[in-house]
Amino acid sequence: MKYQSNEMIITVQGGTIYGKAFMPEDTEGRLPAVILSHGYNSSHEDLSDLAAALAEHGVFAYAYDFRGGSMRSKSSGKTTEMSIQSEMDDLRAVLSYIDGLDYVDSEKKYLYGESQGGFVSALTADKKVKGLYLLYPAFCIPDNWEGRTIDGEVDFMGMPLSNRFCEGLPEYDVFEHIKKYEGAVKIYHGDSDKLVPLSYAQKAAESFKNSELTVFGGEGHGFSSSARKKLVDLICEDFT
Repeated sequence: MKYQSNEMIITVQGGTIYGKAFMPEDTEGRLPAVILSHGYNSSHEDLSDLAAALAEHGVFAYAYDFRGGSMRSKSSGKTTEMSIQSEMDDLRAVLSYIDGLDYVDSEKKYLYGESQGGFVSALTADKKVKGLYLLYPAFCIPDNWEGRTIDGEVDFMGMPLSNRFCEGLPEYDVFEHIKKYEGAVKIYHGDSDKLVPLSYAQKAAESFKNSELTVFGGEGHGFSSSARKKLVDLICEDFT
């Protein structure tokens, strides 16, 4: 199925969220929608392969940049203003906007997220979200940052952060929180992931009420091209 992609900029209080919408050219009726959230210091560009493939399968896909979520972000905001909470706010704003599009089926909205974006997607999902696709979701973040503060600014993995990040961490048990979500969840994780150990994905899969964990042998945090292609194919199969 042929598709088209266009810029879609969402205005929010205090700034804008930049993204690209991918959708089939010829379609009838309302489309299922997948909102794609990138990982730490990544961007919407890194999600274009999956977004394009979904559009070829009759899905409306929106890949966007978190405000301050990357050194390559085209959204407004500084990286020193970013936190888990701010990214959850961004995702809620995107969900609300997508929900208002007359060509989207509001009962068939899905969230896809990678690493920190997967963590944010899992925490943000509510009963209006039909399903989740999570690629090595970073459920390790609360443990990694517990008790830490930032004085001024610090360069963390190539991106400046401030104490806003620490202040915006979840103040609740994230695994208890996700137990409330009743939609279908598919988690994909490599067994050689040194940044987010597989054990976090296993615990998340046990916590969700309706989940499936697919383990990619030999893959780390950031899949090889062959594993990435397999991941895209697996997700698109659900919309065939």
